[in-house]
Amino acid sequence: MDITALRRSLLRWFSRSKRPLPWRRTRDAYAIWVSEMMLQQTTVATVIPYYERFLKRFPDATSLAAAREDEVLALWSGLGYYSRARNLRHAARQLLENHGGEFPKDIEAAMTLKGVGRYTASAVTSIAYGMPNAVVDGNVRRVLSRLHAVRNPGEAEAREKAAALLSTRSPGAWNEAMMELGATICTPRNPRCEICPIAAQCLGRHRPLHWSEGKPRRASIPTVVEMALVERGDRILLTRNQEGGLMGGLYELPHGGLPLRHAPTQTLRDRYRGTLEVDSEPAAAFRHAVTHHRIDARVFRARLAGRKGVADAAFHRIPAALALPLGGLTRKALRASGLLRS
Repeated sequence: MDITALRRSLLRWFSRSKRPLPWRRTRDAYAIWVSEMMLQQTTVATVIPYYERFLKRFPDATSLAAAREDEVLALWSGLGYYSRARNLRHAARQLLENHGGEFPKDIEAAMTLKGVGRYTASAVTSIAYGMPNAVVDGNVRRVLSRLHAVRNPGEAEAREKAAALLSTRSPGAWNEAMMELGATICTPRNPRCEICPIAAQCLGRHRPLHWSEGKPRRASIPTVVEMALVERGDRILLTRNQEGGLMGGLYELPHGGLPLRHAPTQTLRDRYRGTLEVDSEPAAAFRHAVTHHRIDARVFRARLAGRKGVADAAFHRIPAALALPLGGLTRKALRASGLLRS
């Protein structure tokens, strides 16, 4: 394998073919770090508007560290995997306390930050600072498997092979190029080997799928969630999920059926018996996904029953509710019910 020719071909391809993503217009370590945290288990198209809004409100570690958790979660609302937002805020405070507000150049120091593992530390330090740290994510691992014709390399082997290929002159561009190749050309199911810039060097190009057998996907769990839409004038009733559980800490319409610690199978009517009068037929229905749960959601109009009210619930005007950490499930419910357009 001619590594010099391989590097030249891949970097040339990346220079002319890379997608114009907003985080590629900066070398600010903080902004790159935010993008990497958002991109974990989330598509590029989904991340872009969240990234732009987040940086507008929190342009640096100082502003993020000073923010209330609810404000951070509200901007993250709908992006999912909310522990990432909490980790970002916590790590921003670590940056101020221990690193002068700057993301560390040293990879070991970077990995002491909350939520920052070797991949994220390598990506940020190489792209922002030009540090010679090779990244290995799912895309890079697939490229390495096919390139070397090695099936399912272990973590240590993958890191070793990635480090051997790394361009020390342009480590950030190289890492981005490897990830871009895996995301757009060397894809899991339909790799476009005929236009791959490093096909001539690839030992596994004749049987690419053989060398990159993926892990079996976790079976999705079908779940039915019933939600209550209780209106009082221009306000809606919202509860808050318990911390630590599925969608912990988020505001939602009163609901039943969501796998929560206190009542994993409780229906809407059972959960709010004596406090809500629920219509017999749903006013709206939609589908939603939360981690491995495939949710069929049904929205029922409801009214408060008697004077007792719903524990830990309050009425909020919709514009004010949108400034809360509102769960994606409730956002979809409000759209399906015609109360929210965007």
